[in-house]
Amino acid sequence: MTATQVVDNPGDTPGDAANAEATARSRRDETWRRRAPLLFVTPMAVLAFLFVFFPAVLTFIGSWFHIPLAGGNWTFVGTANYERIFTDPHSQRAIVNTVVYSVGTIIPSLVLGLALAMLANSIVRGRALVRTLLFLPMTANLVAMAVVFTYIFDVRGGAANQLIGMVGIAPINWLGSTDYALTTVMLVGVWRTASFTMMIFFAGLATVPGTMLEAARMEGIGGFTQLTRIILPVMKPTVVFAVVMAILQSIQAFDTVRVMTDGGPQYSSELILTHAWRLGFQYFDLGGASAMSFLMVVALVAVGLWQRRILAGKKDDR
Repeated sequence: MTATQVVDNPGDTPGDAANAEATARSRRDETWRRRAPLLFVTPMAVLAFLFVFFPAVLTFIGSWFHIPLAGGNWTFVGTANYERIFTDPHSQRAIVNTVVYSVGTIIPSLVLGLALAMLANSIVRGRALVRTLLFLPMTANLVAMAVVFTYIFDVRGGAANQLIGMVGIAPINWLGSTDYALTTVMLVGVWRTASFTMMIFFAGLATVPGTMLEAARMEGIGGFTQLTRIILPVMKPTVVFAVVMAILQSIQAFDTVRVMTDGGPQYSSELILTHAWRLGFQYFDLGGASAMSFLMVVALVAVGLWQRRILAGKKDDR
């Protein structure tokens, strides 16, 4: 600092300048810390608005109108689309089938996923390989696998009929019978969802303290009692998350049914999404399709609120 500068700024010292610079840097850092989360969230928020919230709002609005597929003015019809859904036997069948499909896939998927996760967690050597093999169904392209399963369950020469033929059981028309079509696509749903729930439970098992399990073993607590009294209570948030994800996947099932049975025969395997697609693009009833889709959105929101309530209750317990 020159003599002239000292005269011009008699109160300034090197320490004051450093403090001022540090204060300015601190303010800039604080501003960045406040704005950084918004910066990182904005791209995802824009995508969510464009591909989730906006379509949901548009679906809700469209459910109150008759919408010409070729263009033209929308005609307000009030609740007519919803009334038609609840009175149409095919729509009722799709709703009932979705409930049956959900129950038939969620429970087995959770049980099987938990069993596979505990098996993978108990293996010491080759754990990474086993975990990868068990997770492969979740990474596979669902449309491609639906095509593969179509050949597996083919009534003529399919692997499923060949296997049951080895024990003397007559061939079954898995995909062409009203008695077996829904059950068959449910088996494929279990195959895929169990892989996903297995990974969720495998991650949840890492949150169970080893000292707690060791103390339980020293007290003679093991097997099913240890699972129900220690492991599952500690993993409650994980279990709730796995249940919610299994519900969401089952309600939104579309690809396998569309490829394997197309909702047939005689609507025996028709689900909500396949029926909404059929209403919109085969019967050109976009208003009815919007109403059916919005009912599914309501169901998904209800599941999300249920999860939030359960987890909030868990935090209150703590």
